[in-house]
Amino acid sequence: MMKKLFVLLAVISFVTAAQAQFIVGGSFGFTSTSVDAGGSSESGSSFKIVPDVGYQLDDKISVGVQVGYSYGLCTFGSLSVADLKGAFSTLAGAAIDYMNKDTKLNGFTIAPYLRYNAVKLGRANLFLEGYVGYNNITVDSTPSVGDNYAGGDETNLNAFELGIRPGISFMVNDSFELMCRMGALGYMSAKEKESDVSISRFGLNTDTYNLLFGAAFHF
Repeated sequence: MMKKLFVLLAVISFVTAAQAQFIVGGSFGFTSTSVDAGGSSESGSSFKIVPDVGYQLDDKISVGVQVGYSYGLCTFGSLSVADLKGAFSTLAGAAIDYMNKDTKLNGFTIAPYLRYNAVKLGRANLFLEGYVGYNNITVDSTPSVGDNYAGGDETNLNAFELGIRPGISFMVNDSFELMCRMGALGYMSAKEKESDVSISRFGLNTDTYNLLFGAAFHF
C-alpha cells in the first residue's frame, strides 16, 4: 500500500513539474502632479519599480515574490496623505508637510503572492492576486532657506499589508505576457520606529498610485 502511495505521489509531482513554468518579470507605475495656485506652481512625481520572480504551477495558479523600490506618495500604498499628516502632527518637532517639495519619500518592498486566473478570454486572463507585504519607508524632510539647506529630520517606518488585488494579463505568445494590476482591497499598518505613532487602514484603494503595468517572461 505504501509503495503504491509513493508511486502515486511521484506521478503527481512529475505531472506538476511538467506543467510548471518559471516566471521572471516586473511592473512599473508612475504618477506626476502639478498644482497652479495664483501665479505659483508646484509639481511632483511618484513611481514604483517592482521586479518579481514566480512559478506557474498550472493554468490557474502561480506563486511568486515581488521585491521593489518606490519613491513619493505611492510608497505608502493605501494610506492617504490625510492619515499621514494626522499621525505625524502628534510627534514633537516632526510635523511633516508631505506635500513639501523638500520632503523625500523612499520605500523598499518585499511581497510574496499567490495569483489565481479566474476568467480566461482567449489570450487574456482576469486574475486575483493575494499578497502579504513588508515595506520599509524612509521620510527625509530637509527644509531649505534660500539656496541653503537648514537641516531636517529623517523618519523611518515599518509597514505591513495584506490584501487582494485584481488584474488583467495578455499572453502575446507562449513565452511573453503583458499585465496590469489595478488597486487593492486590503489592510495596511505602519509604525514609526522611534515612537508609539502608528497608522492603519482597511479598505478598497483604486487610485493611480496603485496602478501598475508590467510584463513577464515564461521559461
